[in-house]
Amino acid sequence: MSPTPIVLERLVNPAGLPTLGLELPLDNDWGNTRLRADRAAGRPFGVPDLTRHAELARLADTLGFAGLWVRDVPLYDPEQFGDAGSVFEAFTHLGHLAAVTERVVLGTAAIVLPLRQPLLVAKAAATVDVLSGGRFILGLASGDRPVEYPLFDADFQARGATFRKNVGILRTAWANRPSGEGISLPDIGLGAERKLEVLPKPTGRSIPIAIAGHAQQSAASEMMASTKAPTTSGWSQPSSGPSTRAKTSRVASAVTLSEPGKSNLRRSPRAGRSG
Repeated sequence: MSPTPIVLERLVNPAGLPTLGLELPLDNDWGNTRLRADRAAGRPFGVPDLTRHAELARLADTLGFAGLWVRDVPLYDPEQFGDAGSVFEAFTHLGHLAAVTERVVLGTAAIVLPLRQPLLVAKAAATVDVLSGGRFILGLASGDRPVEYPLFDADFQARGATFRKNVGILRTAWANRPSGEGISLPDIGLGAERKLEVLPKPTGRSIPIAIAGHAQQSAASEMMASTKAPTTSGWSQPSSGPSTRAKTSRVASAVTLSEPGKSNLRRSPRAGRSG
């Protein structure tokens, strides 16, 4: 098996030029004409019309865009943010997109990991990876909406430490083990003797991870330098602003391809923060 995840190779132009990805939903138009139509239809501001979402995803795939990225917005907050994101639950949506597309890379931009149970994230991510034929990249963030944390019984101030711990759990869950051995996660009270496993396993040795923003780490390079740090495949800093719908593909602009267990990172020229 190639040491470089094939899905990452799809995001790199052979000539070294940037590739283009699209952030979903593709029908989220912030122009005045669309806003008037939304008001006439009784649709709240920031909530996209998703009637053509599958059709537009297939079109993007046919036209050769490198990636389709979905956001993770658990709760629509019209007072503080006014943006419903991709609306659909991210992994469920990606499972559908895996069935209606053939070539485009599918990714999350990004799953708010401290708000989710990591073993369920591991299973959902591996499911999308298998259903898409290895076209999946898991973008992760620590989150930036404080109102959500107490509702999910999570500590906003501790989200950086929770993020690091949960990435480690993901990697352990995806790993292949000798026959008869189960997952060993002593910190959550799970021993190998229980012979428990998370299925399916990824199509490759692991699932490529891209960190969005800073994820509450002092610097991605410092996090990677620690022998106890979780391994990632990239660090991305997406552009800000709702008017930017077509972006340079996040991972292609931020990642130097690396083997699982190693990471060579550089800052994206577009500064932003996702937590």
